Amino acid sequence: MRFNDFKANKGWFDRFRKRCGIHSIVRHGEAASANREEAERFKIEFAKFVEDNGFLPQQIFNCDETGLFWKKLPNRTYVTQETSRLLGHKPMKDRVTLLLGANSSGDMKLKPMFVYHSANHRVFKIEKVDKESLGVYWQFNKKA
Repeated sequence: MRFNDFKANKGWFDRFRKRCGIHSIVRHGEAASANREEAERFKIEFAKFVEDNGFLPQQIFNCDETGLFWKKLPNRTYVTQETSRLLGHKPMKDRVTLLLGANSSGDMKLKPMFVYHSANHRVFKIEKVDKESLGVYWQFNKKA
């Protein structure tokens, strides 16, 4: 059998892990929890506000920002049974911030805003890219 012909499925990998004593661990992370009671209270209060003011679903928008560490390694990895933990490593901090939004009826999505730490990325200069044609609003912030 040639190496290129090898096809592994999930069952094969699970048996291989058990046979070799490999288990999954979290590299690093932080547990976060939301205040569910406050969220439920807000849902009721917001529904009353929408009803009292006669808003339509097309008029109600939600936007949220999210950070994307586009060079970051995964939080989980597989190690042998003898290895109880991984030595620390310095995570990559190349981050972009995305602002995404849409209305509550779902028929209108806002063009995403992309925030990066430089106004003109090196590849834009080399390839002569027009930022207006990217499909996102390109913004920059030194601390983004």
